[in-house]
Amino acid sequence: MDVTVVAPAGPEEQALNAPGIHFRPIAMKREISPLRDLGTLWRLWRLLRSIRPAITNMSTPKMGFLGGIAAWSAGVPHRIYTLRGLRYETTRSWKRVLLRACEKVACRSAHQVICVSRSLKDTVLRDGLTSAGKVVLLGERASEGVRLPQQPAPDPASQLAMRRLLGIPEGSQILGFVGRLTRDKGIQQLVEGFQILRGQGRDVHLLLLGAFESGDPVDPSTAAWIRNSPQVHWRGYVADPCPYYSLMDLFVFPTHREGLGKVLLEAAAAGKPVVSTRTTGVIDVVLDGVTGILVPPGDSRALAQAAAHILDDREMAGRMGDAARRMVCEHFDNRVYLSRLGNMLQSLVWDEPLEAVTEGRETSCTQSVCSAWSPWF
Repeated sequence: MDVTVVAPAGPEEQALNAPGIHFRPIAMKREISPLRDLGTLWRLWRLLRSIRPAITNMSTPKMGFLGGIAAWSAGVPHRIYTLRGLRYETTRSWKRVLLRACEKVACRSAHQVICVSRSLKDTVLRDGLTSAGKVVLLGERASEGVRLPQQPAPDPASQLAMRRLLGIPEGSQILGFVGRLTRDKGIQQLVEGFQILRGQGRDVHLLLLGAFESGDPVDPSTAAWIRNSPQVHWRGYVADPCPYYSLMDLFVFPTHREGLGKVLLEAAAAGKPVVSTRTTGVIDVVLDGVTGILVPPGDSRALAQAAAHILDDREMAGRMGDAARRMVCEHFDNRVYLSRLGNMLQSLVWDEPLEAVTEGRETSCTQSVCSAWSPWF
């Protein structure tokens, strides 16, 4: 297959330097911007008309909407929308109506909609975004996983060096968070829960990996507290967060909505217990009472109470961390999902049922695939 990747120019472009992959940058705004979005739609349509792909796979809500319309109007024979989350779940009034309508258009423009988790699929069908016959789930729980790292024994010397680099004293317990610093990721509740723990006299520090964003911003006072508190260690965006997971005693992720919650899988792969929220995309990967504790979204006190429970019971924390790693190894190995996605693409090319392609076929025919995503999520 000959692959063209379409996205705004950024650091991901360097990772796509491989034979058979062509990167085509297209400028796009994260937030709603009607005039610029029309320009993006026109450029996407022209690109698809020029390369005439056999398959398009659109990813993230905005590219699903604009790219889906462009692919439909360009006459692409096989159109996939990989649905990674529903942004309207945390919006209100006219914006919720608009975003939900855009999701319906994105789903209608596609022949098949891949939902990245079972709970997301259930929500899509419950809200009537598309028909059950269009929805695809590549696994029992999800359509994506994570690359499973080896789990070498933590090196005390390197961990001590990282603590000193971050300014975290020995003996202090570390709560960790990885993700965008926005309201819908629960940053307000994360800070409030952490302050409750500090108010109880606990020697805890907060390790934050992620960038502040202007879309759905956190409260200015919360952002200022994160930047200035000596107990908060904010590293900004980190391309590879894996080395930091080993420092964490507990991974805390108070998100208000997710598609799958891949950072939860990364933390689980590192053997860390989790406190998160009972929301779409989280309930697929966090087993309440087994690999972590789930609390209601928006409840800072419940978040602090669950975190304190795990921090105080190190034996339980160890059991949860071990169970989390076993769960990821058994159910979320990304090699399995990539293989299934490859089989799905090949079945579309040959217009055959998926089962026929999984038996294997050698071919010299080259088909064109266009994969596109935007930063709107």
